[in-house]
Amino acid sequence: MKALTVIPRRPGSGEVREVPDPTPRDGEALVDVVRVGLCGTDAEIERGEYGEAPPGSEVLVLGHESFGRVARGVGALTKGTPVVASVRRPDGCPNCARDEQDMCLWGRYTERGIGGLHGYCAERYAERPEYLFAVPEKIAAVAVLLEPLTISEKGWRHTIAAQRRMTFWEPKRALVTGAGPVGILAAVLLRLRGLDVTVVERTEKPERRALLGTIGATYAATSVTPLVELAGPRGHVDVALEATGSAQVAFALMDLLGPNGVLVLTSVTGGMGPLEVPADDINKRLVLWNALVLGTVNANAVDFRQGIADLVAAEERWPGFLGSLITRRVPLARAAEALTHDPTQIKTVVEVRVDGGFSLEPPT
Repeated sequence: MKALTVIPRRPGSGEVREVPDPTPRDGEALVDVVRVGLCGTDAEIERGEYGEAPPGSEVLVLGHESFGRVARGVGALTKGTPVVASVRRPDGCPNCARDEQDMCLWGRYTERGIGGLHGYCAERYAERPEYLFAVPEKIAAVAVLLEPLTISEKGWRHTIAAQRRMTFWEPKRALVTGAGPVGILAAVLLRLRGLDVTVVERTEKPERRALLGTIGATYAATSVTPLVELAGPRGHVDVALEATGSAQVAFALMDLLGPNGVLVLTSVTGGMGPLEVPADDINKRLVLWNALVLGTVNANAVDFRQGIADLVAAEERWPGFLGSLITRRVPLARAAEALTHDPTQIKTVVEVRVDGGFSLEPPT
């Protein structure tokens, strides 16, 4: 079968090549891939920054944002069931043993399309049912957005858990930095929960202003208005979510939280050299205002289930909005071209198979 692959740690090695078909083990389902989302992680792996092939393989199949249909069922997952697969697999640590591999203690987990396991940007894959999540047909066309949404789902779930440290907390104002897929989907989640949301990025993009206005979110650019002004009066932000990958932005947000506020960090910042920050001011603010800085990575099964519910709710409340986030579609044969970052796009997906009229090449 065809698959988008890289040779890990070899920059520029991304290509579509023939790889062996998966052979499902007992208890595994076989899934026909419909489409796969590409993100910055895939681009970083293709640049040789990290990534690990499965044992015995020179190449790694990319892709961890998936949507497909069951080809050979197992249990309740019958043929044709639309499914999304999770990413991380456990290593046996106490948390992993309790189905919380997103909170792994040992760090020896494997991840589909990232480290030690092939990803989903191929014609098909085999997987155990506990890692497959059936999605309603009504959101099949946008279900590829589920995995990036789960990042914020987990961040919000942990925020709520942490805020049980007090008896009263009713957040009103949220600030999201980054207007890519993770940031926009975070805005969707927060708007569904009734918060006033401002989404901020560096450079003004009028089309994103219009897009976010559809869900009642405010859009702004720091090239026009400094971040400190966008946050409103100091101490006004109840929840901030960072999705830019900028350490400078992350530290700036720490100094903008209100009383009992929470900052959720979702991105890994790149090494851009030393950074000067007002450390004393930040420390004073975090301490005196009981503010919380929370890092989050990967997601739990509960986050996938809540993400499905939120995709359904968003599609019902703002019909067509989620679909408009998919701004570029490429066939599997040209998938390697799509690994180059294009800042004009929101979400790029690889169309592998015909499903709902979106495929750009015939199925095999």
